[in-house]
Amino acid sequence: MEGKKDSAKIAEIERQISAARRQQLAQESRRDFLKFVQLTMPDPEHIEDTTRSAFEVAGHHVGIANALERVERGKIKRLIVTLPPRHGKSEMVSRRFIPWLLGKHPRENLIMATYNEDFAHDFGSDCRSVMMSPQFLQVFPEFDFRQGNISKGKLQTEAGGAAYFVGRGGSITGRGGNIILDDPIKDAVEAQSPTLRETLWNWFTQVLMTRLTTSKAFVVIVQTRWHEDDLVGRLTDPMNPHFNEDEAKKWKIINLPAFAVENDPLNREPGEVLWPQRFDQEFLEAQRRLDPRGFASLYQQTPSPEDGDLFRREHVQYYSRKQRPTDLKVFATSDHAVGIDKTRHDATVMLISGVDEDDNIYLLDCWWERAPADVVVNAMIQLMQKWKPILWWAERGHITKAIGPFLRKRMYETRTNCSIDEVQPVGNKVQRAQSMVGRVAMGKVYFPREPPWTQKAIDEMLKFPNTRHDDFVDAFDLLGLGLGSLRGPGKRSAQVLTPKVGTIAWLKWSSDMEKQNRKQAYAGGW
Repeated sequence: MEGKKDSAKIAEIERQISAARRQQLAQESRRDFLKFVQLTMPDPEHIEDTTRSAFEVAGHHVGIANALERVERGKIKRLIVTLPPRHGKSEMVSRRFIPWLLGKHPRENLIMATYNEDFAHDFGSDCRSVMMSPQFLQVFPEFDFRQGNISKGKLQTEAGGAAYFVGRGGSITGRGGNIILDDPIKDAVEAQSPTLRETLWNWFTQVLMTRLTTSKAFVVIVQTRWHEDDLVGRLTDPMNPHFNEDEAKKWKIINLPAFAVENDPLNREPGEVLWPQRFDQEFLEAQRRLDPRGFASLYQQTPSPEDGDLFRREHVQYYSRKQRPTDLKVFATSDHAVGIDKTRHDATVMLISGVDEDDNIYLLDCWWERAPADVVVNAMIQLMQKWKPILWWAERGHITKAIGPFLRKRMYETRTNCSIDEVQPVGNKVQRAQSMVGRVAMGKVYFPREPPWTQKAIDEMLKFPNTRHDDFVDAFDLLGLGLGSLRGPGKRSAQVLTPKVGTIAWLKWSSDMEKQNRKQAYAGGW
């Protein structure tokens, strides 16, 4: 009997000790984010044992937790964390930090965004489960949800704060607060789309960042790198055309590659593995052998450009509007979708370029669409009227076969003058490209930083000739062919193609051009 009483007393003492430990851990978890993560992820086989957790802490988790605590205290307002997949980033940032933040600051508002709405709502559901758990309520016993305002897309507190969970591009009108962006790009397929990357950038800069309610609000971006032109690349890479030095200075960047490199934020030795207990060196080396380029991107956070066999990213030059020369000689080239299959799948590209006195080429404008003939013709007329090119080059047969008579008719009706020259390329596409490959390699070609078509064009060039579509490259190469013809034997130079505007010679030339266009229009073509 005494033995049973002693056993009962011991059990009660152990229960009290466990309760005291749990209470102490709960108090510590209000201040220590990593302890909060461990407490709210108990070992399923030992729920009451506070010394055990399903969350296995590694060195990089400590680093991330310290940074997030500084975000919560207002010491960091802009934070970027990049690390390999399956290393706990979403578990810490999107599933645990949001509950911890709302527990400490129930009046705060927050927007959490990811690559689509369904995945965002999964995060919302996970956060709701954490905040309804007994572990969370022990840490924040005064916390409560506002009745009737709990859903996967919105968690509203009784104190007036809220967390909203939205997909990339989703509407957040009327909502504002701090921002957490977790993996805005889903996979490699999405990352390779210049249209999607541009859409993401516009949404981030024009929508998401405008939702910050005060100058003290924070933005946290956590992701795996998929592409050198992703959101992190545009914010932090000086070689990216969207890079802004003043904006880049605002961001605290924690880059955690699988294999450490020089100046590692965790003070690892070069080559040291990030999480050897989970992903050891043998596993990582196997991943690298399987897909070296993918490994560099996903595991090392150093996405490399997908260079083709001809054009190289390091040769690409950019210019801003303020840097554009004013004395450019303007030329136009176009690659038209001709034929049933081509018109169905390919786009028409019309490229406006300017050449300065040193033979540097500045790409000025680009029309790039899949469109019927009438839309293409009207676009050509508008480009002619806007830029007044000296010559317009197209591949022989492209205009005459598709839009010749209609184009001449519209030029006559709109009193638009432009000399159009259909040329015959010689050799295959790779041979045709050599002229522009050389110019780009010499740093003689400049792309505008601002337009969205720039990155789309560069992506196509870097993949050429190993790409399905080469519409831009075709129009681009015609520029080299046309400029070369001006300097060939017996050819007129670009300097004397058109008399100076406003002179008597120009008036006579303009009148002659109009008569010639009228004759050709009556002839029904070229």
